[in-house]
Amino acid sequence: MLRVRTAHAKAGMELAMPVFHPRRHDRLLLRTGVKLEKATIRRLREMNLPELWIKYPSLEVVSDYVNPAVFAKRATVTRQIADSYDSLSTHVDAELDFGDFREAMNGMITLLSEQPKSALFLSEIVESGQPGVRHASNVAFLSVLMGLKLEFYLMRERSRLGGAYAKKVANLGVAGMMHDIGMLRLDEDTVKRWEQTGDETDEAWREHVKIGYNLVRGELEPSAAAAVLHHHQKFDGTGFPFRTTFGGDQVPMQGSQIHIYARVIAAADLFDRLLHAPGRQEAGTDAPPTPVVRVLSRMQQKPYRDWVDPVVLSGLISVAPPYPPGSVVRLSNGVKGVVVSWAAGDPCRPEVMEISESLDASGDHGEGARIDLREYPRLCVAEIDGEDVVEDNFSPEDTGCPALESIAQAMVNGAALPGAPALPESEQKKAG
Repeated sequence: MLRVRTAHAKAGMELAMPVFHPRRHDRLLLRTGVKLEKATIRRLREMNLPELWIKYPSLEVVSDYVNPAVFAKRATVTRQIADSYDSLSTHVDAELDFGDFREAMNGMITLLSEQPKSALFLSEIVESGQPGVRHASNVAFLSVLMGLKLEFYLMRERSRLGGAYAKKVANLGVAGMMHDIGMLRLDEDTVKRWEQTGDETDEAWREHVKIGYNLVRGELEPSAAAAVLHHHQKFDGTGFPFRTTFGGDQVPMQGSQIHIYARVIAAADLFDRLLHAPGRQEAGTDAPPTPVVRVLSRMQQKPYRDWVDPVVLSGLISVAPPYPPGSVVRLSNGVKGVVVSWAAGDPCRPEVMEISESLDASGDHGEGARIDLREYPRLCVAEIDGEDVVEDNFSPEDTGCPALESIAQAMVNGAALPGAPALPESEQKKAG
């Protein structure tokens, strides 16, 4: 199967994944196996559905990464987020059923645990006309994916808790769902100003973390509620809100002073905001978000790199492939292909299978040549979704951001993390 922008879909293509309604995310529009017709494609474009998963001969290997049950469960979670947003937007005293949120998250985690290859951020939930819903869904899903990968780190950072409890990630996922719930209580001018500028110094906008915390306090597990309050903290101490010392001083939080849940959600939040940076949709509704490889590359450069826990950043790269399996790409030698596998140790050099230039999926073209870019150092991915990404490719050696497996092993051995930025002075004393 391959992932195709709806703008590039053609009559005769057969769906490899179901299609859900863009505004009722758990409502099925088209089942797997449906062959697209011109009228259907036109309607999907009118509904602003961004992409489709299409069956393609000889690409069954990609199905290992794409689990329909995970997509369906995520659609259910997104529907719950949309319902809660609608309820809080129209009823000041609305009450949310956080037990249902936890149950949905536990169901998703069970599926992801049973299908570890499908535990990747391959594509977004469809655009709903509610950017806040899309954002909350992406952050929640990414937070859960990272939590599963960072089990060893969650246990270390929550060492005072029992191991079985410390590594549970359902509460992390619910905190991701609710992290921006306070935005619904801001006035319209403040929200519009934020959407246009992304100015984090806006004091009126900053209030959303305290408002959100007050909405979930007593309903969520304390560490999850605290993550809602602190998801704009930065690892270098430049985030907000400040904490109050026993002496009454207002001081920033930094490093491990920030709860690990908040550090995970902060990375997912930043990733999604860069993915949907203001101005990306000015070219029209078919304009794709920023390529993932570009977002990950930027997050490894200043100032973003200083904002994110380096271990969490490696966790993010391990679940959000720069070139997700199923993506159609063009190599620097002009070959068009689809990504069929990738390795977190060298994430920008996936294995690619050559495909028909016309993307004609209706006939059997036989298996195309496979090109493992790790074996061809002079080749690279040059284009994805029609966008030049040559300058966005990165390697762990260039960025100093080691693969998560290397970090886990270093922690087991008690060694310093290769390439990790220096901890703030207070953290160095604590570690020493």
